[in-house]
Amino acid sequence: MTTPGTGPAGHGGVHGNTFNGPTAFLTGDHGTQHIQFVYQWKPAYRIEDFPATPRPVSARVLAEQPSRLLRAVHQVVPFTGRRHDLDELGRWRDDPSPEPAVRLVHGPGGQGKTRLAARFADLSREAGWTVWQAAVNETGADPIAISPTPETGTGILLVVDYAERWPTPDLRRLLQEPLLHSPCAPVRILLLARPAGIWWESLDTWIGDTLDVPAELHPLLPLADDPSARAALFHEARDRFADHLGMLPGQADRIGPPLDLNTDEDYAQILTIHIAALAAVDAHLHHESAPTNPARASAYLLKRECTHWSTLHQRPSQPLSTTPDAMGRIVLTATLTRPLARAHGQTALDRIGLADSTAAANTLLDDHRYCYPPPVADPARTVTVLEPLYPDRLGEDFLGLTTPASPDAPDTPHPVPGAVTDDWAHQAAERLLLDPTNTAAPWTRDALTVLIETARRWPHFATGQLYPLLKNHPELALHAGGTALAALAGLDSLDLTVLEAIEPHLPEGRHTDLDVGIAAITTRLARHRLATTHDPATRARIHETLAVRQSYAGLRDEALTAGQDALQAWRDLTQTNPTHQPDLARSLSNLGAWLSAAGRREEALTAAEEAVEIGRRLAAGNPAAYDPDLARSLTNWAWVRHEAQQDPSGALRATGEAVEIYRRLVTAVPAQFISPLRLVLGLQADLLLRLGRVREARDIRTWLAANDPGSGSQK
Repeated sequence: MTTPGTGPAGHGGVHGNTFNGPTAFLTGDHGTQHIQFVYQWKPAYRIEDFPATPRPVSARVLAEQPSRLLRAVHQVVPFTGRRHDLDELGRWRDDPSPEPAVRLVHGPGGQGKTRLAARFADLSREAGWTVWQAAVNETGADPIAISPTPETGTGILLVVDYAERWPTPDLRRLLQEPLLHSPCAPVRILLLARPAGIWWESLDTWIGDTLDVPAELHPLLPLADDPSARAALFHEARDRFADHLGMLPGQADRIGPPLDLNTDEDYAQILTIHIAALAAVDAHLHHESAPTNPARASAYLLKRECTHWSTLHQRPSQPLSTTPDAMGRIVLTATLTRPLARAHGQTALDRIGLADSTAAANTLLDDHRYCYPPPVADPARTVTVLEPLYPDRLGEDFLGLTTPASPDAPDTPHPVPGAVTDDWAHQAAERLLLDPTNTAAPWTRDALTVLIETARRWPHFATGQLYPLLKNHPELALHAGGTALAALAGLDSLDLTVLEAIEPHLPEGRHTDLDVGIAAITTRLARHRLATTHDPATRARIHETLAVRQSYAGLRDEALTAGQDALQAWRDLTQTNPTHQPDLARSLSNLGAWLSAAGRREEALTAAEEAVEIGRRLAAGNPAAYDPDLARSLTNWAWVRHEAQQDPSGALRATGEAVEIYRRLVTAVPAQFISPLRLVLGLQADLLLRLGRVREARDIRTWLAANDPGSGSQK
């Protein structure tokens, strides 16, 4: 049975059958298929088997698209090195502790994270472990019936690739899955991500607070960091690529590595060496000169893709109607959007200016799908289109090479002289992302992530595309997710006016999926402003804002440092100007909460008590102005007491006083004060339970449930 809409007759389509009911699906390239079972399905993600064998690819496909050999799923070049990393992972997996454990392997794109995980998965299976992976579902994906959980053997290893790209709430839900907290077998969760930094710091704090399980960091160092090892890695990859591309034995010996292999630090990345080796072998087969640097090696492989599109368009029998130029533009679009359901793919092509009707969009999507078929071929699953180039680095290089230098950024020329660019690519991302209703499209998050990662390595793309886009439309940044915003704030070449444009659009309060990014933006701007600002009150506010944002993100040490700086600044100001006493009280109250979260209970109590003393004094003189601050200080003081397990009766009295104040305030301004009222009532219920007053605690919980603004019920 052919999946509907897979192209005109004769294209080959994507075929598949359903095995074992709807609980298994097939993966494959051009007819090569593998059964894969799903054990948990949620709208945002699924848990399924980790592929047990490399995915083969046909010689015909390789001859036309040699870049397929770079995909980690094919494992063309044998896994090499990483003995230390595998030993460390093995020790972590085999720790006798029965509780789940989390480990993050992180490193730049092209470092070998996916291959390391696949090798570790193989070794874990040999040791009797069951190996699964968690994957994000496409927006609007059809539900899948799940298979019964199999016998788990020695334990369960779950691999989560691209962990930093998951929305934070979804990743947290995954880590809380009951399936991963079974007492029957140990569970090890291996996260793979490009960054660590504050994204991991924040997640690590949450894991400790919420799951109370160990979490470890595992930096993956460059495999080719030692220049003397690069030639051997190049030769090994060259020989494997030559074999797959049909080169005669011994013929590849004439192909040498790039002259700057030992001096260009880009070659410290194993993927860069593989790209260079593949381009050199294919160039030799086509009687061309080997590319001389990493950018030109990528350009060569992408030129081969273009040749493939042209061949399909010009073939005598059933040619693709899509021209090579149009195919290149669809490939650029797919690089930004990542895979989409067909209806969303149609909308994306319309918005970016490639199709003005559903029929035209379907023709383009079908032709692109023939060139780049999705790995899933089960008709019971959502049909996806716009499969991107792999590996990701190649797609990012396609964006960088194809996009011309912006006429508005003359100081940043295209870094590859003579590169074949397409003026259509200029502002293509803007056309794709902008919507008159300011509604985020299903691809917005992925597209912004790809733009930021491309800007990291292609300066002309940063100054000509990404930075103008976000300066002119800063509201878009809020759809990128916290990790992408943190990556943006960490770009070396970043124009700080981009962050200054985004800053007014950042929401107040806690926002789980954005907190890390907001903290990163605030940190970078604070560093700049503290270096250029000398007014003491302004500096104090910068420290205070920074501390609050860092605390929301779970960056406890950083928040404490900034909070202590703010407190000292307000103390100094209050000595000469008593009007800053409210600022001092707020700073003390905040610091008390952060000290308590860090386990420094006595210091927390001292700060919280001083905040209440100042708050009472101020509220006595002007209750209308300072009652809200007093209620907040009382709540924090009670919470610090509760956390320290000291004086629950005194803490309860403080919550009673805070509740009384907030009830008065809610009557006047409900939108502003209902949230803090609910917070202190929840704390009050906890204290009542601790004191054995179960009925009163239950009454409060019942009231909170019945008056939940999120449920729409208000009584």
